[in-house]
Amino acid sequence: MKANFDNLVYSPEDVIHFDDGIPGFEKNRDFVIVKDENYAPFEWLVCVDGTRLRFAMLNPMIVNPEYNPRITKPQIEGLGLETPEDILMYCFVTIAQNPSDSTINLMGPVILNTTMQKGRQLILENSVYGTKEPILRNG
Repeated sequence: MKANFDNLVYSPEDVIHFDDGIPGFEKNRDFVIVKDENYAPFEWLVCVDGTRLRFAMLNPMIVNPEYNPRITKPQIEGLGLETPEDILMYCFVTIAQNPSDSTINLMGPVILNTTMQKGRQLILENSVYGTKEPILRNG
């Protein structure tokens, strides 16, 4: 699945700033969320700093309705989260050629403050969740 966002149109209000970048991509800090019905239910976190960096992501509740990561206050400090309505949570996915091989990283949820347009990818410690959980489950 190759999404092309070369001609992406967005406003400054759409930009979500990651103070620390994304782990492994710390220099890339400004992103927008792109929803394209051709790729539903996947959404894309697209870097808008001139690079071609983009991440496919999903609401983890689609894959695991009981998903309940243990998140500590220090992990979300600085995001300015005040109400549950401010929060969106996604997890990055790896989309494989064979859909049954696609995985989701439930150990690294992405927390977004939709009011302040700030985000952070967390790394859960001592988690029951893995970094390569299957998206499609048998049975």
